[in-house]
Amino acid sequence: MKRRIVPASPAELLPLQIESIGASPEQEAIDRPNGYPYFHWLLTIEGEGELSVNGHTWKMTRRTGVLMTPGTPHRYEAKNGAWHSGFVTFHGSMAASFIQSFGWSSAERFQWDDGDDRISQFLADMLVLAETGGDPSGLQLSSDLYRFLTLLKTDARTDNRPSITKRLERIQLLLDWLETEFPDPGIGLTEMAAMLDIGERQLNEKFRELFGQTAYAYLIQLRIRKAKEWLPSRTDWTIRRIGEAVGFRDASHFVATFRRKEGMTPETYRRLYGTWPVT
Repeated sequence: MKRRIVPASPAELLPLQIESIGASPEQEAIDRPNGYPYFHWLLTIEGEGELSVNGHTWKMTRRTGVLMTPGTPHRYEAKNGAWHSGFVTFHGSMAASFIQSFGWSSAERFQWDDGDDRISQFLADMLVLAETGGDPSGLQLSSDLYRFLTLLKTDARTDNRPSITKRLERIQLLLDWLETEFPDPGIGLTEMAAMLDIGERQLNEKFRELFGQTAYAYLIQLRIRKAKEWLPSRTDWTIRRIGEAVGFRDASHFVATFRRKEGMTPETYRRLYGTWPVT
């Protein structure tokens, strides 16, 4: 029996808001030449389906899902027997900008690995909450929807590359090492690449894919972040000493880099966020 729940929602539109959520143990054929009026996520729980959208025809097997934007024409149906599907439709004042910020197109197909299927389980938990009526304000489901979409971003993949989570696991050794060794001004691309036993070019490719910047730029950002932690609290340290403590060779380089990254000098940042005794 098909389950379709329309959760309670507040009078004012939330940034992310569920319109409906449910599951179809025996998914019937659907043809929507004008698309659906809201964002539409569809995944396979069991069996196999077939979905056609934007000139593509995709098999919908286990651990596969598709996210479509409002008004995107599509059709789907079961293949090779019964198709057990799950779905969630949503909208919200920031839904479109949120999806765009993740770089997803009008129809994006996702796959994820065997093992701990957090994506399917998370959707199942959301459905239980909606069915029980345990969220009369709609705020919990809005929060869960945000977490679900970020889970898609980290645990699923839209191409042949491993998921972000898997790619992060492969460089975690280096990230952990940088968290303790960042004060060393001698750290460069050579030392970072050696930690992973890969070439410098390959290292930069990995960091650009994950963080949108080179490995050395990531290190500089880490040093600035540590400086921002220490500037307000270690008021007995000079600006020069803070800069040296986070890995800059001289104060002028530290001040110039901090100003470029934060739009203010370290001294100004300290005055803004420092804790001073009341007189």
